Amino acid sequence: MSKVGELSQINQLVGLERDQFKKISKDQKETASVNFGDTIKNFLTAVNNSQKEATEKVADIIQGRSENLAEAMVCLEESHLSFQLMLEIRNKLVESYNEIKRMPV
Repeated sequence: MSKVGELSQINQLVGLERDQFKKISKDQKETASVNFGDTIKNFLTAVNNSQKEATEKVADIIQGRSENLAEAMVCLEESHLSFQLMLEIRNKLVESYNEIKRMPV
């Protein structure tokens, strides 16, 4: 292979690497734009929706609109677990905040 051919292949590889680098940096910018507060808010909304859905399913069972007790129990347990997870996350956040507050400046 001639030197010109080798240079052309090297230039193609450099161009591919540059494209990949641009794509990675664009992905990082999109990922970096996710706000911690928004993440917590979305999680709280999901827990709230889970609680509402479980309440509705239990109400449907009690009122006789549904006979699917297993589905209601599974939904109730899922909402309970998601609520427990939310409490543990809150406890860790409060603990972390208090630890940062105790740090000397």
